[in-house]
Amino acid sequence: MKHLLLPGLISLLFSTSARAQYIPLRGGEYLDTTTVRNPACVKAPTAHYFNVDGKYPRSSATLVQEATAFLQRGGRKFSGSGYVTFRFMIDCAGFRQPMTQVLQTDANYVSTHFRPELVSELYAFLKTLKDWRAATYRGQAFSYFTYLTFKLTDGKVVAVIP
Repeated sequence: MKHLLLPGLISLLFSTSARAQYIPLRGGEYLDTTTVRNPACVKAPTAHYFNVDGKYPRSSATLVQEATAFLQRGGRKFSGSGYVTFRFMIDCAGFRQPMTQVLQTDANYVSTHFRPELVSELYAFLKTLKDWRAATYRGQAFSYFTYLTFKLTDGKVVAVIP
């Protein structure tokens, strides 16, 4: 019996690998709560993206097109209007760290919850973005916190605010 369950468990594991672990805590909601530290960045100071010019290097319009295409590939229709914001860290070498806070508001900036499938797909898109820049200030490498916000209208991405 065990040998019959193993292939099913393995296929389940691989079919859900794009999904993130969701953890609701008192201080907020988080995806991928694991932390992996680059040994070279352990002693690097941490800043906010605006202090170290940590904006993603592609335009918002390009990110809207890419996010829209990414969401359409699954053929699912989503609904809801508002904002889904991901807050995460870029280490001193320019790599996104997995622990990500999720903030969700409706179009009037009131806290809300979108369908988990939509949030999961937006997070899966975020994980495809690999061109984060390493930050330095006065010759010193910094890790930095940054945000990526998806503005949604009727379930469609209409703006990406880095």
